[in-house]
Amino acid sequence: EPSHTDRVYSPDILPRLQSLLADLADIDLACQQKLEAIEGGLGDESLKRRKIAQLWQDHQDRRAPYVAALEKLQAQARDCFG
Repeated sequence: EPSHTDRVYSPDILPRLQSLLADLADIDLACQQKLEAIEGGLGDESLKRRKIAQLWQDHQDRRAPYVAALEKLQAQARDCFG
């Protein structure tokens, strides 16, 4: 998970941004694959709905630190370049 104590200076912003976006893309892809597996699987529809609801909650929880790090990076970029 990203560290909220990392100090990012202007030369580091782009690589850090690319890394965070790549991590988020990986998280999103994994969630999409799990969603397709649940939707395509056999079983009770109400159970599928519960699994999907839990998947979305887990997905948001997993993404949250990366989104927070992106917001922090955006503020640092404004400070450096603004």
